[in-house]
Amino acid sequence: MTKSNNDFEDIARWRMDFCREFGVTINDEEYFIDKVQTYGYREIIYQYLDHFIEGNSEKVRPNTTFEEIYAFYQLDQRLKNEALIDLQLFEQTFKAALIDVIELYVAQLKAKKFNFYQESRLKLEDLLKEKYVMQTGRVIRRGELRSRIRRIKENYLEPFDGYNYLYSNEITTWVLIKEMSFGVACNFFFLLHHKQQAIILKRVFKNDLSLADFEKVIESMRYFRNRAAHNYSLLIIKNSDDEFLYNTVYKSLLRLKNQEPARRMKSNFKDIINNYLEEYPKEKNYLPSLDQLKLSNLLKDDAYENGCIDWNARG
Repeated sequence: MTKSNNDFEDIARWRMDFCREFGVTINDEEYFIDKVQTYGYREIIYQYLDHFIEGNSEKVRPNTTFEEIYAFYQLDQRLKNEALIDLQLFEQTFKAALIDVIELYVAQLKAKKFNFYQESRLKLEDLLKEKYVMQTGRVIRRGELRSRIRRIKENYLEPFDGYNYLYSNEITTWVLIKEMSFGVACNFFFLLHHKQQAIILKRVFKNDLSLADFEKVIESMRYFRNRAAHNYSLLIIKNSDDEFLYNTVYKSLLRLKNQEPARRMKSNFKDIINNYLEEYPKEKNYLPSLDQLKLSNLLKDDAYENGCIDWNARG
């Protein structure tokens, strides 16, 4: 049975009454109804109201308006979108290194394994280990990756006219990695042999990074992206080291040789936050003291700087 508009209006009234019980001022009821119906009542109120609660009180700070709560929600959305762009730049850098190293590795394997008269096709077993066990206990298996690769090969989008013809309808390393999600590309990396992993890490990061440290970097980034994809508040999310994720992402980006993502994040975060504080200057008394985002650290000087393969061949 479909609810009538009156039913939804009643729900909106109950929600307004609930917010007012917490001391929230709602000056424009139509604005409240529009925003909570468009973006979700719980997305805005449930996730962000706590920021405005005073100490151990059950009431918000005096004169807190719904517009302020919604603006705080928007602040997180803008920071989140910027961070996702910066992580996308990291992904491009990582995949570029992965592609180059795999292509060189494939060429070396072919030169070693085949002579001129043999068909120079590789099996996945020639390239990747059977499994990799992460520190978290998660096991990455070659067999699972094989099925992902098969689906990519069957369904990938041709990037350019004539590309299939040029490469005899065989998927290339570039297209394969390009079509992988970030998570699958990371799994591919972890199944590579240690020498190839070390080459990729050295190319992507400024200082020597151990495989164990790289696992932590990747897991934090994956967690951040997953939380962002489901629109959870990231102003209140910590990682396993009790550090808020925006700060974790920034510190990880500072370790890259390509400094464009970290520079972008620092500059654009500063602009986003300053624009927010211009509209809501009293938040200056609360934002830096949120032992959450640690904006004071983030906005200071950088504190942390110092070939074609037969992928369907079976063994």
